[in-house]
Amino acid sequence: MVRAITLLLLISLHSLQAFADNTVVVQTKGSGSSITVQQVGSGNVTGVYCGLGSFDSTLVNTHNCDNATIGVSVDGSSNIAYAQSVWSNHDSQVWSITVNGNDNYAVIDMDQDDNSSTIIQTGNDNDALILGSGNNNVYKIEQTGDDMYAKFQTFADNSDIWSTQEGTGNHNVYVFNANQADNNSTRVIQKGSGNKDADIFWYNDADNGQVVLTQQGNGSHSANMKFYTDDYNVNVIQKGVNNQAYSVTFDCVSNCTKTISITQQ
Repeated sequence: MVRAITLLLLISLHSLQAFADNTVVVQTKGSGSSITVQQVGSGNVTGVYCGLGSFDSTLVNTHNCDNATIGVSVDGSSNIAYAQSVWSNHDSQVWSITVNGNDNYAVIDMDQDDNSSTIIQTGNDNDALILGSGNNNVYKIEQTGDDMYAKFQTFADNSDIWSTQEGTGNHNVYVFNANQADNNSTRVIQKGSGNKDADIFWYNDADNGQVVLTQQGNGSHSANMKFYTDDYNVNVIQKGVNNQAYSVTFDCVSNCTKTISITQQ
């Protein structure tokens, strides 16, 4: 089994499939890689590392993962999927993790410029995390089911953060944007029954940002925002029959342009 996997990793197009209680680790470098991993069953762990800088410090200045396409598919429960690149020489990548099942955890750690990362989860009690740095990137998490959590932690300019949560149970989104991360947009949509909570924090001079937050359906609606930035536009819509709460801290230390719209219905 190990020999077969090792041989397969030497091919330019990597495609692996794992069933219950398996661990698959793909470590590769080079421009134009295409990697596909599928988990079927429960208790599987997948790790895809493009660039190898995490494994050998001597490769940090020489690794490359430009123009890579990495896709992980999960079908089952209690699985972990993790995909990562390492800083430098990692432009124009496409990362995706697709999950069908319950109690799954998905992570994408993406660096450098002109990249996109997408996590799609269908099922109950799923968690997703995207970490990113660089410029001109797109980060997406789409979740459907009961009880879901999405977290974004970015240090990027000219980038878009999208989160969609729809279904029952608790809907939770956390967005952290810092380190002079300018000209970014954050769009969060939470729909369905159950409580909805969105925390959006911009720190360290993250200027010219835009936020559009929509919370709709039964259950309580809560939004907490902290902006330690200059210019920004904020639009919050909360619709439903239960309690709605909006808390915000805007800290601007110089001449600022702000547009703030809050609708509670």
